[in-house]
Amino acid sequence: MSRYYGVPHFVLLVLISLGLVGCMSAASPATPPLLEQDYIALADAELIAYEQGLSDEIVSSSQSSNSGVSVGIGFGSWGNSQGYGVGADRQLGDTASSDEKLELRARRDEVRAEMRRRGLLPP
Repeated sequence: MSRYYGVPHFVLLVLISLGLVGCMSAASPATPPLLEQDYIALADAELIAYEQGLSDEIVSSSQSSNSGVSVGIGFGSWGNSQGYGVGADRQLGDTASSDEKLELRARRDEVRAEMRRRGLLPP
């Protein structure tokens, strides 16, 4: 009787974990705030700081090599006791997809071209 009692709880835990994984994967931002900035309207000092922010974001997104969501399920027994567990985890370090990284690099190139046009960088 105790086996039957444990199985529905296990199924419920698995379903809840899968729901959490779905929520975690949908929670990542669609567009980094740096890409929404109008760099043409920035003053020279702000443009330099903006370019540095883009470079920092590119470096930080490139350093995190492990990304995604992982789910673990475990079973175990000890003597007359039985147990199970379900876990879900999301790597928090990587918030940028490869497309966003490419967009950040392209934006940084555009900003550097604007900086060259303004004479802030050598040609």
